[in-house]
Amino acid sequence: MKYIKLFSILILIVSCSNKKRITEFENILGKENSETLNYLVSDFENDFLKRNYPNLDIEKAYRKFLSELENNDTGNWKKLSKKSRKVFDNSNLKLQVYGIPDSVWIERNPDTLNLNNSVPRIKTRLKFLKQDGTYWIGRSESSFNDLKSQSDDSIIKIHKKYMRINYHGKYRAALKSVANNNKFIAKYLDMTEAAGILHPPMLAYEMLNDKVDFSNYFIKRLIVTEIMY
Repeated sequence: MKYIKLFSILILIVSCSNKKRITEFENILGKENSETLNYLVSDFENDFLKRNYPNLDIEKAYRKFLSELENNDTGNWKKLSKKSRKVFDNSNLKLQVYGIPDSVWIERNPDTLNLNNSVPRIKTRLKFLKQDGTYWIGRSESSFNDLKSQSDDSIIKIHKKYMRINYHGKYRAALKSVANNNKFIAKYLDMTEAAGILHPPMLAYEMLNDKVDFSNYFIKRLIVTEIMY
């Protein structure tokens, strides 16, 4: 009986500690952003996972999904409900997670090409929403090997979809607040600090290799934001 009581106390302590971390995470992220993220996780589980893996419980469905994604056995990971995609695209949460291309143009003037004067460059101006509500402006420059076979408009349209991690926003700050208590979140932050956005199959591999807990509140949110959106 004494051991049962001790075990119950330990479970209660762990539960209270986890609730405290969740509260801290949501306080940093903000009420509206937390509600949006909670909705996206619920939609992913109750629509996407149940639709694609109807015979599996939620945790096994998460594992099956990541296993298929890692092995490129399916394209299902791209097939979200239109409603949830619209919710994310129109949300403030998107601006907290990603830096958004503000303008894209093709530079052909040799006087302004500072990387390779013989090759046109695609230049992008990005806006990163900071925690205080102001924007940090970033710029990127890259080459494009097939400029001659595509119109400028099509090239610009493609590059307007290329988002970057928002290292300055509330979502990143919220993840950092729980990193000391979640080894995979800490690992994810380190990897993306070095490499930027991770290719979904790579993230799936890392999660499976580390045997993450698919019932974990934070792991679920990482899967939804980093792979599905």
